[in-house]
Amino acid sequence: MMIEKTENRLLFIDTETGGTNPQKHSLLSIGLAVWEKNKGILGSNEYFIKHDKYVITKEAQKINQFDEEKHNKESKIGKIVVSEINSFIANYFLPNYLVPLAGHNIQFDINFIKKFYQGLGVSFNKIYSHRALDTYSILRYLFYTGKIDKDISSSSKAFTYFNVKVSHRHSALCDVLATVELFEKMLELTKNGV
Repeated sequence: MMIEKTENRLLFIDTETGGTNPQKHSLLSIGLAVWEKNKGILGSNEYFIKHDKYVITKEAQKINQFDEEKHNKESKIGKIVVSEINSFIANYFLPNYLVPLAGHNIQFDINFIKKFYQGLGVSFNKIYSHRALDTYSILRYLFYTGKIDKDISSSSKAFTYFNVKVSHRHSALCDVLATVELFEKMLELTKNGV
């Protein structure tokens, strides 16, 4: 596939994790969706990460309904996951282009992915841009400007407000696809100015 330009593209990300602390809780899965202005989603995928031991809080277990046996059947070791992600990215972004990330409350996901890459000796900063687009921040902005009449900055509230249907909530792939749809609906809301 010939890639002519990538400046109109974003890589939306979402993760499922074993808790809120990337220093100790397991990164379970990564959902990716490449979005391009005026074209929408060009491709998407989900990657499940295998660990020798999973560190998962009771609250995270309840939220994502983690099933270790099922997870192990579809997961791969970290180095293979990173290699597959790199191949996926190469289909949509030019070589040596620092890929801009997007997502909801994205710093959470970035922190987990950075820790995951670091543990494998892979440089996050040589693949991804330090700039990221956060739908949470945009929702807060829309609320402050009065374009949205209530604070809907949590993803659940935002999906409900914009009537975004999520087929399997707390699946990294389903959540990332829903976040792209949310972003597109926010763009539609603001196309005539804020």
